[in-house]
Amino acid sequence: MDNLGEVSQATLSLFGLSITYNPVTFLMTWVVIVFILVLAVIARKRMALVPGFLQSLFELIYDFLKEITLGTLGDEDGKRHLPFIISLFVFILCANWIGIIPNLFTMFGSFLGFFVSFFDPSVSLVFNSILDIQLSIPEGKWFSFFFDIPAFEEPTRSVNMDLALGLLVFAAVQAYGVKNKGFWGYLKSYYNDPFPMEGWKALFFFLNPFFYLNLIGAVANVVSHSFRLFGNIFGGGMIIVIVSSLLKFFIVPVGLFAFFGIFAGLVQAFVFTMLAVTYIQQQQ
Repeated sequence: MDNLGEVSQATLSLFGLSITYNPVTFLMTWVVIVFILVLAVIARKRMALVPGFLQSLFELIYDFLKEITLGTLGDEDGKRHLPFIISLFVFILCANWIGIIPNLFTMFGSFLGFFVSFFDPSVSLVFNSILDIQLSIPEGKWFSFFFDIPAFEEPTRSVNMDLALGLLVFAAVQAYGVKNKGFWGYLKSYYNDPFPMEGWKALFFFLNPFFYLNLIGAVANVVSHSFRLFGNIFGGGMIIVIVSSLLKFFIVPVGLFAFFGIFAGLVQAFVFTMLAVTYIQQQQ
């Protein structure tokens, strides 16, 4: 509980500038990228007419996102943005789920230790109080290695990563808007809403207060898009830590990890990706 919310920091000197970054987030981001690349290579080598589990999983994700993206953006624009949408969803999903892996080993070890305690007197449950029930495992037990696996931290638990993803979507959306509408048409979409400025009045668009309000709204989308993901992933982790420290019986953390880790991670990846699709649609 004393380390709750603590952030690791390191400083990198580049061209005379001191850059502070989170080494854990940096490392785990590369772990996620390598993991996705390895999965993609394995799935590609094992492609067959009768798909296996991994190929079926990739095809399920592809078909699901393709149907939604093409249904929202249309066939032409949907196919153009589909690789970006799928890449975004898969990365965020894996980043949300990467922290579950070591926790699953720990939970499995807790269940195993509980059942072993019925047959092995050296393994026991210590009842300190109703809300403090701990598993006592002597060193050297064959299943104790489950508790020595280092913890992983989700990259999306860092606000810097979530802001970077939000800025990536923002840049992609604005680039598409300029390409689709032309620069003047793109600029017009900011000062023509809600009151159009036609003819010579358009030359004085910078005097329209709604132009600046729409710009602020576009920037606010980046913040809300990013902090929605950050708040749900970081908040879910905090709830797990707090409740687990208050109620140390092993069944409760299992349910919390199953909900916040798997279900909430999937939902947040889907919501973030669908908001990106919505922002792209606004530039059509």
